[in-house]
Amino acid sequence: MIALTPFLLSIAAIVANIFLSVTKINKISLLGINLAFWAVILISFFVFRVELLGGDLPFFCAEFISLGQFEFIFCVIITFLTIIFLATIYFSDDESYFKSELIALANLAAFGMMGMIISSEIITTLIFIEIASISIYAMIALNSSSKSIEAAFKYFLLSSFMSAFYLLGAALIFGTTQSTKYEILSKLSSPSLITTIGVLMVIAMIFFKIAIFGFYRWSIDVYYGASTSITGYLAGAFKLASFGLLIKFALLYSGGWDEILAIIFSVIAIFSMFIGNFLSLKEIDVKKILIAAGIVHAGYIFINLASFNGDSSLFAGVYYIAIYAITTGFAFLLLNAFFKDQRVEIDSLAGIYKSSPLGALAFTLICLSFIGFPYTVGFLGKVYVFSSAFESGNAYLAIFGIINTIISVYYYLRIIISIYFKSPTQAIIIPKCRAVWIGILSILATLFIVLEGVGAGSILGYFNLIVG
Repeated sequence: MIALTPFLLSIAAIVANIFLSVTKINKISLLGINLAFWAVILISFFVFRVELLGGDLPFFCAEFISLGQFEFIFCVIITFLTIIFLATIYFSDDESYFKSELIALANLAAFGMMGMIISSEIITTLIFIEIASISIYAMIALNSSSKSIEAAFKYFLLSSFMSAFYLLGAALIFGTTQSTKYEILSKLSSPSLITTIGVLMVIAMIFFKIAIFGFYRWSIDVYYGASTSITGYLAGAFKLASFGLLIKFALLYSGGWDEILAIIFSVIAIFSMFIGNFLSLKEIDVKKILIAAGIVHAGYIFINLASFNGDSSLFAGVYYIAIYAITTGFAFLLLNAFFKDQRVEIDSLAGIYKSSPLGALAFTLICLSFIGFPYTVGFLGKVYVFSSAFESGNAYLAIFGIINTIISVYYYLRIIISIYFKSPTQAIIIPKCRAVWIGILSILATLFIVLEGVGAGSILGYFNLIVG
Protein backbone atom coordinates (compact mmCIF):
# COMPACT_ATOMS: atom_id res chain seq x y z
CA MET A 1 0.00 0.00 0.00
CA ILE A 2 2.93 2.35 0.67
CA ALA A 3 3.71 2.48 -3.06
CA LEU A 4 0.23 3.87 -3.69
CA THR A 5 0.70 6.81 -1.27
CA PRO A 6 0.97 9.56 -3.95
CA PHE A 7 -2.13 8.28 -5.71
CA LEU A 8 -4.09 7.92 -2.46
CA LEU A 9 -3.13 11.51 -1.63
CA SER A 10 -4.45 12.65 -5.01
CA ILE A 11 -7.76 10.91 -4.26
CA ALA A 12 -7.83 12.68 -0.90
CA ALA A 13 -7.30 15.99 -2.74
CA ILE A 14 -10.28 15.21 -4.98
CA VAL A 15 -12.56 14.42 -2.03
CA ALA A 16 -11.40 17.49 -0.11
CA ASN A 17 -12.09 19.75 -3.09
CA ILE A 18 -15.57 18.33 -3.60
CA PHE A 19 -16.43 19.50 -0.09
CA LEU A 20 -14.55 22.79 -0.47
CA SER A 21 -16.41 23.60 -3.69
CA VAL A 22 -19.70 23.94 -1.80
CA THR A 23 -18.21 26.28 0.81
CA LYS A 24 -17.62 30.02 0.56
CA ILE A 25 -13.84 29.67 0.55
CA ASN A 26 -12.16 32.41 -1.50
CA LYS A 27 -10.01 31.86 -4.55
CA ILE A 28 -6.61 32.57 -2.97
CA SER A 29 -7.21 30.27 -0.01
CA LEU A 30 -8.51 27.43 -2.19
CA LEU A 31 -5.60 27.67 -4.61
CA GLY A 32 -3.12 27.93 -1.74
CA ILE A 33 -4.49 24.74 -0.17
CA ASN A 34 -4.32 22.90 -3.48
CA LEU A 35 -0.84 24.08 -4.37
CA ALA A 36 0.33 22.89 -0.94
CA PHE A 37 -1.52 19.59 -1.42
CA TRP A 38 0.07 18.90 -4.80
CA ALA A 39 3.47 19.95 -3.51
CA VAL A 40 3.07 17.23 -0.86
CA ILE A 41 2.05 14.73 -3.57
CA LEU A 42 5.13 15.66 -5.61
CA ILE A 43 7.40 15.22 -2.58
CA SER A 44 5.73 11.89 -1.76
CA PHE A 45 6.83 10.47 -5.11
CA PHE A 46 10.44 10.94 -4.02
CA VAL A 47 9.92 9.93 -0.39
CA PHE A 48 8.31 6.63 -1.43
CA ARG A 49 10.38 6.16 -4.57
CA VAL A 50 11.97 2.90 -3.36
CA GLU A 51 8.56 1.38 -2.65
CA LEU A 52 7.20 2.65 -5.97
CA LEU A 53 10.04 1.14 -8.00
CA GLY A 54 10.04 -2.03 -5.89
CA GLY A 55 6.53 -2.86 -7.04
CA ASP A 56 5.21 -3.01 -3.46
CA LEU A 57 1.57 -3.27 -4.53
CA PRO A 58 -1.36 -4.91 -2.73
CA PHE A 59 -2.60 -8.10 -4.40
CA PHE A 60 -5.83 -6.52 -5.63
CA CYS A 61 -3.87 -3.84 -7.56
CA ALA A 62 -1.05 -5.94 -8.96
CA GLU A 63 -3.21 -7.30 -11.80
CA PHE A 64 -4.33 -3.86 -12.95
CA ILE A 65 -1.47 -1.41 -12.49
CA SER A 66 2.30 -1.42 -12.87
CA LEU A 67 4.88 0.87 -11.29
CA GLY A 68 8.43 1.41 -12.51
CA GLN A 69 10.83 4.07 -13.72
CA PHE A 70 8.72 4.79 -16.79
CA GLU A 71 5.49 5.27 -14.86
CA PHE A 72 7.31 7.13 -12.10
CA ILE A 73 8.77 9.89 -14.30
CA PHE A 74 5.52 10.46 -16.20
CA CYS A 75 3.46 10.70 -13.00
CA VAL A 76 6.00 13.12 -11.49
CA ILE A 77 5.78 15.39 -14.55
CA ILE A 78 1.97 15.27 -14.57
CA THR A 79 2.03 16.31 -10.91
CA PHE A 80 4.41 19.17 -11.73
CA LEU A 81 2.21 20.31 -14.63
CA THR A 82 -0.84 20.23 -12.34
CA ILE A 83 1.00 22.61 -10.00
CA ILE A 84 1.78 24.89 -12.97
CA PHE A 85 -1.87 24.78 -14.05
CA LEU A 86 -3.10 25.70 -10.58
CA ALA A 87 -0.63 28.61 -10.55
CA THR A 88 -2.04 29.97 -13.82
CA ILE A 89 -5.50 30.33 -12.31
CA TYR A 90 -4.13 33.14 -10.13
CA PHE A 91 -4.05 35.24 -13.32
CA SER A 92 -7.66 34.60 -14.31
CA ASP A 93 -10.74 36.70 -13.60
CA ASP A 94 -12.91 35.48 -10.72
CA GLU A 95 -16.19 36.57 -12.31
CA SER A 96 -15.74 35.30 -15.84
CA TYR A 97 -13.61 32.23 -15.27
CA PHE A 98 -12.83 31.03 -11.78
CA LYS A 99 -15.18 28.58 -10.08
CA SER A 100 -14.27 26.40 -7.14
CA GLU A 101 -15.57 23.34 -9.01
CA LEU A 102 -12.76 23.86 -11.53
CA ILE A 103 -10.17 22.88 -8.91
CA ALA A 104 -12.00 19.66 -8.03
CA LEU A 105 -12.21 18.78 -11.74
CA ALA A 106 -8.53 19.55 -12.24
CA ASN A 107 -7.63 17.18 -9.40
CA LEU A 108 -9.85 14.48 -10.89
CA ALA A 109 -8.28 14.98 -14.34
CA ALA A 110 -4.77 14.71 -12.89
CA PHE A 111 -5.68 11.48 -11.09
CA GLY A 112 -7.14 10.07 -14.33
CA MET A 113 -3.99 10.94 -16.27
CA MET A 114 -1.75 9.29 -13.68
CA GLY A 115 -4.03 6.27 -13.83
CA MET A 116 -3.60 6.12 -17.61
CA ILE A 117 0.15 5.83 -17.07
CA ILE A 118 0.16 3.17 -14.37
CA SER A 119 -2.60 0.94 -15.77
CA SER A 120 -1.52 -2.41 -17.17
CA GLU A 121 -4.82 -3.67 -18.52
CA ILE A 122 -6.93 -2.38 -21.42
CA ILE A 123 -10.28 -1.93 -19.66
CA THR A 124 -8.72 -0.29 -16.60
CA THR A 125 -6.92 2.07 -18.97
CA LEU A 126 -10.22 3.05 -20.61
CA ILE A 127 -11.75 3.81 -17.20
CA PHE A 128 -8.87 6.14 -16.35
CA ILE A 129 -9.04 7.77 -19.80
CA GLU A 130 -12.71 8.53 -19.27
CA ILE A 131 -12.10 9.89 -15.76
CA ALA A 132 -9.57 12.34 -17.21
CA SER A 133 -11.62 13.13 -20.33
CA ILE A 134 -14.95 13.77 -18.60
CA SER A 135 -13.22 16.08 -16.14
CA ILE A 136 -11.68 18.01 -19.03
CA TYR A 137 -15.03 18.29 -20.87
CA ALA A 138 -16.47 19.93 -17.77
CA MET A 139 -13.42 22.15 -17.23
CA ILE A 140 -13.70 23.48 -20.78
CA ALA A 141 -17.45 24.14 -20.53
CA LEU A 142 -17.25 25.66 -17.04
CA ASN A 143 -16.35 29.03 -18.54
CA SER A 144 -20.00 29.24 -19.78
CA SER A 145 -19.09 31.21 -22.93
CA SER A 146 -20.57 29.99 -26.21
CA LYS A 147 -17.08 29.30 -27.56
CA SER A 148 -16.14 27.11 -24.58
CA ILE A 149 -19.43 25.21 -24.53
CA GLU A 150 -19.14 24.51 -28.26
CA ALA A 151 -15.55 23.28 -27.77
CA ALA A 152 -16.55 21.01 -24.87
CA PHE A 153 -19.53 19.57 -26.78
CA LYS A 154 -17.43 18.89 -29.87
CA TYR A 155 -14.74 17.20 -27.79
CA PHE A 156 -17.36 15.14 -25.94
CA LEU A 157 -19.03 13.86 -29.13
CA LEU A 158 -15.84 12.98 -30.97
CA SER A 159 -14.18 11.49 -27.90
CA SER A 160 -17.24 9.34 -27.17
CA PHE A 161 -17.15 8.06 -30.74
CA MET A 162 -13.46 7.15 -30.42
CA SER A 163 -14.06 5.51 -27.03
CA ALA A 164 -16.55 3.21 -28.78
CA PHE A 165 -13.77 2.29 -31.22
CA TYR A 166 -11.46 1.58 -28.29
CA LEU A 167 -14.05 -0.62 -26.57
CA LEU A 168 -14.75 -2.56 -29.76
CA GLY A 169 -11.01 -3.06 -30.24
CA ALA A 170 -10.70 -4.30 -26.65
CA ALA A 171 -13.57 -6.75 -27.28
CA LEU A 172 -11.83 -8.11 -30.39
CA ILE A 173 -8.58 -8.52 -28.49
CA PHE A 174 -10.27 -10.31 -25.59
CA GLY A 175 -12.29 -12.52 -27.94
CA THR A 176 -9.16 -13.88 -29.62
CA THR A 177 -6.64 -13.87 -26.75
CA GLN A 178 -8.88 -14.31 -23.68
CA SER A 179 -6.95 -11.50 -21.98
CA THR A 180 -6.74 -7.73 -21.86
CA LYS A 181 -3.46 -7.50 -19.91
CA TYR A 182 -0.55 -5.82 -21.67
CA GLU A 183 1.96 -8.34 -20.36
CA ILE A 184 0.08 -11.33 -21.75
CA LEU A 185 -0.58 -9.62 -25.07
CA SER A 186 3.14 -8.84 -25.40
CA LYS A 187 3.91 -12.56 -25.48
CA LEU A 188 1.91 -13.15 -28.66
CA SER A 189 4.47 -14.19 -31.27
CA SER A 190 2.03 -14.15 -34.20
CA PRO A 191 -1.21 -12.34 -33.38
CA SER A 192 -4.25 -13.12 -35.51
CA LEU A 193 -5.77 -10.69 -37.97
CA ILE A 194 -8.67 -10.01 -35.58
CA THR A 195 -6.26 -9.25 -32.73
CA THR A 196 -4.26 -6.90 -34.93
CA ILE A 197 -7.43 -5.06 -36.00
CA GLY A 198 -8.41 -4.74 -32.33
CA VAL A 199 -4.99 -3.37 -31.44
CA LEU A 200 -5.17 -0.81 -34.25
CA MET A 201 -8.61 0.33 -33.07
CA VAL A 202 -7.28 0.85 -29.55
CA ILE A 203 -4.26 2.73 -30.89
CA ALA A 204 -6.53 4.89 -33.09
CA MET A 205 -8.25 6.17 -29.96
CA ILE A 206 -4.86 7.01 -28.42
CA PHE A 207 -3.90 8.83 -31.66
CA PHE A 208 -7.07 10.88 -31.25
CA LYS A 209 -6.12 11.90 -27.72
CA ILE A 210 -2.63 12.87 -28.89
CA ALA A 211 -4.15 14.86 -31.81
CA ILE A 212 -1.76 13.53 -34.43
CA PHE A 213 -2.08 13.57 -38.25
CA GLY A 214 -5.47 12.17 -39.27
CA PHE A 215 -6.91 12.89 -35.83
CA TYR A 216 -5.97 16.53 -35.29
CA ARG A 217 -8.82 18.66 -36.66
CA TRP A 218 -10.79 18.60 -33.43
CA SER A 219 -7.82 19.78 -31.37
CA ILE A 220 -7.51 23.19 -33.03
CA ASP A 221 -11.16 24.10 -32.37
CA VAL A 222 -11.32 22.52 -28.91
CA TYR A 223 -7.96 23.78 -27.63
CA TYR A 224 -8.71 27.25 -28.97
CA GLY A 225 -12.21 27.28 -27.49
CA ALA A 226 -10.92 26.37 -24.05
CA SER A 227 -9.52 28.96 -21.64
CA THR A 228 -5.80 29.56 -22.11
CA SER A 229 -4.74 27.81 -18.90
CA ILE A 230 -6.85 24.73 -19.73
CA THR A 231 -5.39 24.68 -23.24
CA GLY A 232 -1.92 24.55 -21.71
CA TYR A 233 -2.99 21.68 -19.46
CA LEU A 234 -4.46 19.78 -22.41
CA ALA A 235 -1.46 20.40 -24.66
CA GLY A 236 1.00 19.55 -21.89
CA ALA A 237 -0.24 17.09 -19.27
CA PHE A 238 -2.94 15.28 -21.25
CA LYS A 239 -0.74 14.86 -24.31
CA LEU A 240 2.07 13.58 -22.09
CA ALA A 241 -0.26 11.00 -20.51
CA SER A 242 -1.55 9.93 -23.93
CA PHE A 243 1.97 9.45 -25.28
CA GLY A 244 2.89 7.49 -22.16
CA LEU A 245 -0.08 5.22 -22.76
CA LEU A 246 0.84 4.77 -26.44
CA ILE A 247 4.45 3.90 -25.62
CA LYS A 248 3.44 1.34 -23.00
CA PHE A 249 0.70 -0.33 -25.03
CA ALA A 250 2.24 -0.25 -28.51
CA LEU A 251 5.97 -0.56 -27.85
CA LEU A 252 6.97 -1.62 -24.34
CA TYR A 253 4.38 -4.40 -24.43
CA SER A 254 4.40 -4.99 -28.18
CA GLY A 255 2.77 -8.27 -29.14
CA GLY A 256 4.19 -8.96 -32.60
CA TRP A 257 2.77 -6.00 -34.50
CA ASP A 258 6.06 -4.05 -34.51
CA GLU A 259 6.51 -3.96 -38.29
CA ILE A 260 2.97 -2.71 -38.91
CA LEU A 261 3.34 0.03 -36.30
CA ALA A 262 6.75 1.09 -37.61
CA ILE A 263 5.21 1.84 -41.01
CA ILE A 264 2.20 3.62 -39.49
CA PHE A 265 4.39 5.68 -37.15
CA SER A 266 6.70 6.70 -40.01
CA VAL A 267 3.81 7.95 -42.16
CA ILE A 268 2.27 9.77 -39.20
CA ALA A 269 5.60 11.41 -38.30
CA ILE A 270 6.15 12.82 -41.80
CA PHE A 271 2.60 14.08 -42.40
CA SER A 272 2.21 15.48 -38.88
CA MET A 273 5.33 17.62 -39.23
CA PHE A 274 4.34 19.06 -42.61
CA ILE A 275 0.63 19.53 -41.81
CA GLY A 276 1.37 21.15 -38.45
CA ASN A 277 3.86 23.55 -40.01
CA PHE A 278 1.47 24.41 -42.83
CA LEU A 279 -1.26 25.30 -40.32
CA SER A 280 1.14 27.38 -38.20
CA LEU A 281 2.62 29.32 -41.11
CA LYS A 282 -0.67 30.95 -42.03
CA GLU A 283 -1.75 31.81 -38.46
CA ILE A 284 -1.44 35.16 -36.73
CA ASP A 285 -3.07 34.05 -33.47
CA VAL A 286 -0.32 33.00 -31.02
CA LYS A 287 -2.54 30.48 -29.26
CA LYS A 288 -3.43 28.76 -32.55
CA ILE A 289 0.23 28.77 -33.59
CA LEU A 290 1.20 26.91 -30.41
CA ILE A 291 -1.71 24.48 -30.86
CA ALA A 292 -0.84 23.69 -34.49
CA ALA A 293 2.87 23.50 -33.65
CA GLY A 294 1.97 20.79 -31.14
CA ILE A 295 1.15 18.56 -34.11
CA VAL A 296 4.68 19.19 -35.44
CA HIS A 297 6.30 18.30 -32.11
CA ALA A 298 4.20 15.15 -31.90
CA GLY A 299 5.61 14.26 -35.32
CA TYR A 300 9.16 14.62 -33.96
CA ILE A 301 8.32 12.18 -31.16
CA PHE A 302 6.93 9.70 -33.68
CA ILE A 303 10.30 9.75 -35.45
CA ASN A 304 11.75 8.01 -32.42
CA LEU A 305 8.76 5.70 -31.99
CA ALA A 306 9.03 4.65 -35.66
CA SER A 307 12.75 4.02 -35.20
CA PHE A 308 12.34 1.83 -32.14
CA ASN A 309 13.46 -1.77 -32.33
CA GLY A 310 14.94 -4.32 -29.98
CA ASP A 311 18.42 -2.82 -30.24
CA SER A 312 17.48 0.88 -29.97
CA SER A 313 16.03 2.96 -27.16
CA LEU A 314 12.89 4.98 -26.54
CA PHE A 315 14.85 7.41 -24.40
CA ALA A 316 14.77 10.10 -27.13
CA GLY A 317 10.99 10.02 -27.53
CA VAL A 318 10.33 9.89 -23.78
CA TYR A 319 12.76 12.75 -23.20
CA TYR A 320 11.22 14.89 -25.95
CA ILE A 321 7.63 14.48 -24.80
CA ALA A 322 8.70 15.24 -21.21
CA ILE A 323 10.48 18.49 -22.09
CA TYR A 324 7.81 19.49 -24.61
CA ALA A 325 5.03 19.08 -22.03
CA ILE A 326 6.85 21.21 -19.46
CA THR A 327 7.87 23.90 -21.97
CA THR A 328 4.31 24.08 -23.35
CA GLY A 329 2.95 24.41 -19.83
CA PHE A 330 5.20 27.42 -19.25
CA ALA A 331 4.27 28.92 -22.66
CA PHE A 332 0.52 28.94 -22.00
CA LEU A 333 1.10 30.00 -18.40
CA LEU A 334 2.88 33.14 -19.61
CA LEU A 335 0.23 33.86 -22.25
CA ASN A 336 -2.43 33.58 -19.58
CA ALA A 337 -0.42 35.76 -17.21
CA PHE A 338 0.05 38.52 -19.82
CA PHE A 339 -3.38 38.58 -21.44
CA LYS A 340 -5.67 36.41 -19.28
CA ASP A 341 -8.16 34.82 -21.68
CA GLN A 342 -8.12 37.44 -24.42
CA ARG A 343 -7.34 36.80 -28.08
CA VAL A 344 -3.58 37.17 -28.57
CA GLU A 345 -2.27 37.93 -32.04
CA ILE A 346 1.42 38.18 -32.88
CA ASP A 347 1.17 41.98 -32.89
CA SER A 348 -0.37 41.85 -29.40
CA LEU A 349 3.08 40.87 -28.09
CA ALA A 350 4.68 44.01 -29.53
CA GLY A 351 6.79 45.74 -26.92
CA ILE A 352 5.92 43.30 -24.14
CA TYR A 353 9.58 43.39 -23.07
CA LYS A 354 9.03 46.92 -21.75
CA SER A 355 6.23 45.84 -19.44
CA SER A 356 7.80 42.55 -18.37
CA PRO A 357 11.47 42.05 -19.33
CA LEU A 358 11.70 38.69 -17.56
CA GLY A 359 8.46 37.43 -19.06
CA ALA A 360 9.53 38.50 -22.55
CA LEU A 361 12.89 36.77 -22.12
CA ALA A 362 11.25 33.56 -20.91
CA PHE A 363 8.74 33.51 -23.80
CA THR A 364 11.57 34.18 -26.27
CA LEU A 365 13.57 31.27 -24.86
CA ILE A 366 10.49 29.07 -25.12
CA CYS A 367 10.17 29.94 -28.83
CA LEU A 368 13.90 29.32 -29.38
CA SER A 369 13.57 25.97 -27.59
CA PHE A 370 10.66 24.98 -29.83
CA ILE A 371 12.83 25.85 -32.83
CA GLY A 372 15.69 23.77 -31.45
CA PHE A 373 18.16 26.63 -30.97
CA PRO A 374 21.55 25.44 -29.60
CA TYR A 375 21.91 25.40 -25.82
CA THR A 376 18.17 25.19 -25.23
CA VAL A 377 16.39 22.08 -24.04
CA GLY A 378 14.56 21.77 -27.38
CA PHE A 379 17.88 21.49 -29.20
CA LEU A 380 18.95 18.62 -26.97
CA GLY A 381 15.63 16.88 -27.54
CA LYS A 382 15.90 17.17 -31.31
CA VAL A 383 19.49 15.89 -31.26
CA TYR A 384 18.34 12.78 -29.40
CA VAL A 385 15.35 12.20 -31.70
CA PHE A 386 17.17 12.73 -34.99
CA SER A 387 20.15 10.69 -33.81
CA SER A 388 17.86 7.77 -32.97
CA ALA A 389 16.54 7.84 -36.56
CA PHE A 390 20.06 7.80 -38.04
CA GLU A 391 21.18 5.00 -35.72
CA SER A 392 18.22 2.79 -36.62
CA GLY A 393 18.67 3.27 -40.38
CA ASN A 394 15.75 5.69 -40.81
CA ALA A 395 17.83 8.65 -41.93
CA TYR A 396 14.99 9.88 -44.16
CA LEU A 397 12.87 10.56 -41.06
CA ALA A 398 15.66 12.65 -39.53
CA ILE A 399 16.03 14.59 -42.80
CA PHE A 400 12.29 15.34 -42.87
CA GLY A 401 12.57 16.41 -39.25
CA ILE A 402 15.42 18.81 -39.99
CA ILE A 403 13.52 20.29 -42.95
CA ASN A 404 10.47 20.92 -40.78
CA THR A 405 12.62 22.42 -38.04
CA ILE A 406 13.89 24.96 -40.57
CA ILE A 407 10.33 25.71 -41.70
CA SER A 408 9.22 26.31 -38.11
CA VAL A 409 11.82 29.05 -37.68
CA TYR A 410 9.58 31.41 -39.67
CA TYR A 411 6.58 31.60 -37.34
CA TYR A 412 8.56 31.45 -34.10
CA LEU A 413 10.81 34.29 -35.28
CA ARG A 414 7.72 36.36 -36.11
CA ILE A 415 6.75 36.12 -32.44
CA ILE A 416 10.25 37.05 -31.21
CA ILE A 417 10.49 39.98 -33.64
CA SER A 418 7.13 41.27 -32.45
CA ILE A 419 8.24 41.10 -28.80
CA TYR A 420 11.41 43.13 -29.27
CA PHE A 421 11.24 45.05 -32.54
CA LYS A 422 7.64 46.19 -33.06
CA SER A 423 6.00 49.20 -31.48
CA PRO A 424 2.88 48.41 -29.44
CA THR A 425 -0.42 49.97 -30.53
CA GLN A 426 -1.35 50.36 -26.87
CA ALA A 427 0.60 50.08 -23.63
CA ILE A 428 0.43 46.73 -21.85
CA ILE A 429 -0.14 47.36 -18.16
CA ILE A 430 0.63 44.52 -15.77
CA PRO A 431 -0.44 44.95 -12.11
CA LYS A 432 2.43 44.78 -9.63
CA CYS A 433 1.11 41.70 -7.81
CA ARG A 434 0.85 39.78 -11.08
CA ALA A 435 4.25 41.04 -12.23
CA VAL A 436 5.85 39.33 -9.20
CA TRP A 437 4.30 35.99 -10.14
CA ILE A 438 5.27 36.43 -13.79
CA GLY A 439 8.83 37.13 -12.67
CA ILE A 440 9.00 33.98 -10.51
CA LEU A 441 7.51 31.72 -13.18
CA SER A 442 9.68 33.31 -15.90
CA ILE A 443 12.80 32.55 -13.87
CA LEU A 444 11.69 28.93 -13.44
CA ALA A 445 11.01 28.59 -17.18
CA THR A 446 14.36 30.19 -18.07
CA LEU A 447 16.30 27.97 -15.68
CA PHE A 448 14.61 24.86 -17.02
CA ILE A 449 15.23 25.68 -20.69
CA VAL A 450 18.84 26.81 -20.24
CA LEU A 451 20.15 24.45 -17.56
CA GLU A 452 18.54 21.40 -19.13
CA GLY A 453 19.71 22.57 -22.55
CA VAL A 454 23.39 22.90 -21.60
CA GLY A 455 23.34 19.57 -19.81
CA ALA A 456 23.65 20.99 -16.30
CA GLY A 457 20.85 18.64 -15.33
CA SER A 458 18.79 15.97 -17.00
CA ILE A 459 15.21 15.12 -16.08
CA LEU A 460 15.30 11.55 -17.25
CA GLY A 461 18.98 11.12 -16.50
CA TYR A 462 18.31 12.03 -12.87
CA PHE A 463 15.66 9.34 -12.66
CA ASN A 464 18.00 6.87 -14.43
CA LEU A 465 15.30 6.16 -16.98
CA ILE A 466 16.49 3.90 -19.79
CA VAL A 467 13.67 2.64 -21.98
CA GLY A 468 14.55 0.08 -24.57
